[in-house]
Amino acid sequence: MRRIITWKKYHRWIGLIVSVFMLIFCVSGIILNHRQLFRSCDVDRCWMPSNYHVANFNNGVVKGSRNIGADSVLVFGGAGLWLTDTKGEQWHDFNEGIDVGADNRNIRNVVKTKDGRLWCATQYDLYCREGKNWKKIVLPNNEERIADVCLAKDSTSIIVLSRSKVYMVLDGAIKTLTIPAPTGYNPSTTLFKTVWQLHSGEYFGMAGRLVVDAIAVVLIILSLTGIVIFLLPYDIRRLKRKGKKNSMKSRGRQMVWNMKWHNRFGYSTIILTLWIAITGMCLRPPLMIPLVMKKISAQTDSSNVWHDKLRAIRWDVAEDCWIVSTSDGFMLVDENFVEPPMQIAKHKAPTVSPMGVTVFEKDSASDEWIVGSFSGLYRWNIMSGRVVDYFSHKPNTQSSMRPVSNSQVSGYSNDFSLGIPIVFDYTKGASEKLQMPSEIANAKMSLWNIALELHVGRCYSPFLGPISDLFVFLSGLIISLTLLSGYIILRRQRNRRKAKVISVKQ
Repeated sequence: MRRIITWKKYHRWIGLIVSVFMLIFCVSGIILNHRQLFRSCDVDRCWMPSNYHVANFNNGVVKGSRNIGADSVLVFGGAGLWLTDTKGEQWHDFNEGIDVGADNRNIRNVVKTKDGRLWCATQYDLYCREGKNWKKIVLPNNEERIADVCLAKDSTSIIVLSRSKVYMVLDGAIKTLTIPAPTGYNPSTTLFKTVWQLHSGEYFGMAGRLVVDAIAVVLIILSLTGIVIFLLPYDIRRLKRKGKKNSMKSRGRQMVWNMKWHNRFGYSTIILTLWIAITGMCLRPPLMIPLVMKKISAQTDSSNVWHDKLRAIRWDVAEDCWIVSTSDGFMLVDENFVEPPMQIAKHKAPTVSPMGVTVFEKDSASDEWIVGSFSGLYRWNIMSGRVVDYFSHKPNTQSSMRPVSNSQVSGYSNDFSLGIPIVFDYTKGASEKLQMPSEIANAKMSLWNIALELHVGRCYSPFLGPISDLFVFLSGLIISLTLLSGYIILRRQRNRRKAKVISVKQ
């Protein structure tokens, strides 16, 4: 009997506390599962902790820039497109024609062809500048996010890179290409990604996502009915003291109704709800670390071995080929994307965080590539394979197992008249003093990104400090125990009822 009472107390009191976070997890999870649906929805950053506010061009509002005139610099990034002068004193909104919404105006890159035409790629669309507005260019049969856009070999056309394919855009014609597999290449993925796909339902396609959404709705119902079941007895006792019998009966019926559906949903979906809770807690430290390190064979219905793996692309004049950044590392690809690519050994390439490349610029003075990500900023000589840290000038040792470094590089610009390039750190902002307009300071945050920060627990870091990294793991563990405790309580109650029925019959 004591065990039952203990389980009941745990389920009652811990369940009440965890139900609030359960609601946040479920609502944010549904938003994360349907990014396209919510991509035009923004939220003011004032509702978020101070580290999410924009100051000194931090939080990824600037990714890069292009010099498009004698005294004109086009700055692009998470805050869209802004036209300024080489001193950065006057700033003008340059987003006319691009779909509204912070997620829609997250610019991947901007290029200028030989004929003077400007092209830019957002996360979802390709745009060409016509007059004073941007015109959307539809990529055929593309339903995934755009990773990058760059100039072709002769700078008269452009190459658009999605997460899986290559699009050649020339004279209004768009040709879709698939990069071949390297010789002897065996597609692989991390166990982490597989667990993530199981958690979101993406492993089973749209049907899987909808099932996960339905499970989230069940968890929302369990949370709300649980809160009602907790509060109603106090209200009933209050009405009893006042002698309001009719109101007491009404509250009693509500109690019975909520209890019935709380038990039915919780008991019948226990496997599915535990599946969501356990896979979720595996996606953050400490359980995510072994999952990230474990590689397994990639299972895909597509013949494209680069499905959802492409991240950035540039033409290298010295090597006379394309350099392509993927989630598997860097590789060299021929001009027409017909020959098997050559993968570059990881010790001969810069370290790139799982979030992908944020800087990919050629230093004309040294003929080296400047490559940056949340794992730092590096100078890279492809011919020799020499990689040195941009700041310390020391060789890259790749000794750290952390997915991010102390230099979380989110952007780079060498187009301002300051004499030295500006490096933009995601947390600290610009490395050199640059005047920031109020419009960028007040840039809104996409609803999807806020849902992500809530879902992974990063937004709680100002309150929890270093423990915030364990927030999802601990929450998942407590939620799993709450679900199990409810199942155990109901299972024992049903067993006792069966035992009573049998004893009466005997």
